[in-house]
Amino acid sequence: MKRPPISRMSSSAHAFSLVELLVTTGIIGILAALGTQALQSSMSAGRQAEKVANLRSIGVAHGIFIAESNGQCLPANTANLGDDAALAGNGRAWWPHYLLRISGAGAKIFKNPDYRRPDGSKGALWDDVENPSSGKVVDEQPGELCRIEAGFGWNWYQSSITPGDQGDWVTDTNQPRSAASVARPSKLIVCLESMSVIGGPNPSVGLNFDAWMSSVKADPSFWAGPRWSKGAISCLFFDGHVAQMKPAEFQIENFTPLN
Repeated sequence: MKRPPISRMSSSAHAFSLVELLVTTGIIGILAALGTQALQSSMSAGRQAEKVANLRSIGVAHGIFIAESNGQCLPANTANLGDDAALAGNGRAWWPHYLLRISGAGAKIFKNPDYRRPDGSKGALWDDVENPSSGKVVDEQPGELCRIEAGFGWNWYQSSITPGDQGDWVTDTNQPRSAASVARPSKLIVCLESMSVIGGPNPSVGLNFDAWMSSVKADPSFWAGPRWSKGAISCLFFDGHVAQMKPAEFQIENFTPLN
């Protein structure tokens, strides 16, 4: 008895054509790209939210400092802000040194999640303060308390050279600026994204507003300049609000406490 002939189906019935493979590959690539873009956007939004929250926490701590200091603002660094037995070495302490005592969040509020070192690497330099990532105390600048370089810088505008080498907002008598003397609380920048623990122009060292703006535009890693993120920068203002600004929006009044 003869077996019935085996039916052979054409191989084209099961195989994809070259065009179908290319179309499928293209669709998968598009979906992967969209997924990656959505993930990056979500991560960027998360970093921005953390950044704004940290700046607001810095603003709250500064407000408490002012209330506890009889209305005096906090300079970027100081060698003679009251009787502080903790001052070491050259007797200088930077602004985070005082705000650390007030903030319940500790050093974490001083870290900008978008910060990169000038060489492009992640991380931050910490001085005489516990690194929230490692839990270790690091001493990058001996004798200078809490020079935390993690992406936020204090407005160090100083119109003239004064004894004591204070950082900013000083009067001719070398005393911290009073909060009552701030002419435009909603326009004065207190803290901004920066390459260093300080930021902004300082005419006392030859860095007037125009020179500062030219430097930050020419060199994104300028040591006293802001750290741009997509062409804008987050700033904490004296009245406590946080806003993003573009280079063209900066004015000298954003750094000068008085008229």
